Amino acid sequence: DKPSPSVSGGVGEEPLSGLKIGDIATIVITTSEAKKTTSLRMEKQGGKWAVAQRGGYPADTSRIEGLVKNLVAMKTLRRVPAGKSQLGRLNLGKPGSGETAATRVELLADDGKPIKTIDLGKESNAPGREGDTSAFGGGGNYPDRRFVMLDAKPASVAVVDQTFSNANANPADWINRTDFFEVNNVLSMAVDYAGTEATNSWKLARENTATNWTLVAALEGEVLDQDKLGSFAQPLQSPTFNDVLTGDATNLSTNATRITLSTEDQFTYTLTLGEPNVDGEFPMQLAVVANLPEKRSAAKDEKPEDKADLDLQWKNKQQQLKTRLALHQTFSGEHWTYLIPGYTVSGLLKKRSELFTPKAAAPPLGPVLPFPPSPAINPSQNPK
Repeated sequence: DKPSPSVSGGVGEEPLSGLKIGDIATIVITTSEAKKTTSLRMEKQGGKWAVAQRGGYPADTSRIEGLVKNLVAMKTLRRVPAGKSQLGRLNLGKPGSGETAATRVELLADDGKPIKTIDLGKESNAPGREGDTSAFGGGGNYPDRRFVMLDAKPASVAVVDQTFSNANANPADWINRTDFFEVNNVLSMAVDYAGTEATNSWKLARENTATNWTLVAALEGEVLDQDKLGSFAQPLQSPTFNDVLTGDATNLSTNATRITLSTEDQFTYTLTLGEPNVDGEFPMQLAVVANLPEKRSAAKDEKPEDKADLDLQWKNKQQQLKTRLALHQTFSGEHWTYLIPGYTVSGLLKKRSELFTPKAAAPPLGPVLPFPPSPAINPSQNPK
C-alpha cells in the first residue's frame, strides 16, 4: 500500500504536503443540497484524465492539477477539533445530510483504495475582514479560508488558507474545452435543412479565399448579396462548446440540419445539428475527413535542382495535415455529442432567401385620372 500523507495539522503546517498527483488514479467529488446529492468521478484512462459522467470525455488536466496543488499547499491556520455533533455547524456533515453536508473529495489509488479523503466545510473570512469593502466598490465578505476535515476524523478539523472554490461536482466544469477543432480557409460551404425547410438549403463556393462566393445551382433571379456574406469569411474559426451530452440527449432528431465546410487543404467538416434547447444551444455531432494526396505533383516550370527542397516542404506540410486530421477526428463520431452555444453557428444558419440582393421594387403608380369629357356638339355645324 502507498503510505498516506501526514495527517498532522499544527498551525503553519501543510497536512497534505506528502500528496503526489502521480499516485492518484481517481478523484471523486460529492456535494449535497437540501434534497439532492451529486457525485463526480474523474479517472485516469491510458494515463489521461477523463470525466466518467461524460462518457469518458477528456478532463481539464490543468484544473485537476490545480486542485491537487492547492491541497498539497494548504496551510493550517487554526486547529478546531470538533465533536460529531458540531460538524453540521461547520458544514462538515456526511454527504447526503443536506445543507450542512461537506463537499467531499476522495483521492483513490490504482487499486481503488483511498489515499486521502478531504471534507471541505464552511468558508470564512480572516478575523476583522467581515466588513471589508471591495476595491471595486462593492461589498466585502470574500472568503479566504475554509474549515477542512481529513479522513472523516473530527479531531483533524482545522481552518486552512485555501477556499477550494472550484471543487464542485458539475461535470461540465471539468471537461476539457481548451482543445477543440477549428476550420480555416473555407472554399465551399453548404447548409442542408430537412423536412419542410429543405427549400431553404443552399451551397456556396469560391476559387480561393480572396474571391467572392458564388451560389451553386442558382435559380433564375437569385443574385448573391456579397455584403451579407461577411460572416462566411472564416466560419468556425474558434468554435467552442458548453457541455458533452450523454444518454438520450445524444439522439439527434431526424430533422437534423447539416453544415458542410470544405477547405483549401482538402478537409471536409460536417456538423449535424439537432433542435436547439430553450437557451438556444444546439446538440452537435462532428465528422471530419480529408483527401490528402499520396504523392506531390510537380509544377510544369519546376527546376530539377529545386525538387529535393520542394519534396521536403511538401512532406513536412503533409505531416502537419495528418497530425491535424488525427486531432480533429478525436472530436468526431457519434460517440461525442456536444452542446454548442447558438452564436457558434448562427452566422451560418441563414435561409436561402437571406443570401440575395433584395429585388428592386416596382415604381408606384400615379393617381388614376378620369378621361376628360368629350366636347359638346354644336347642332348648327351638323351637316344636313
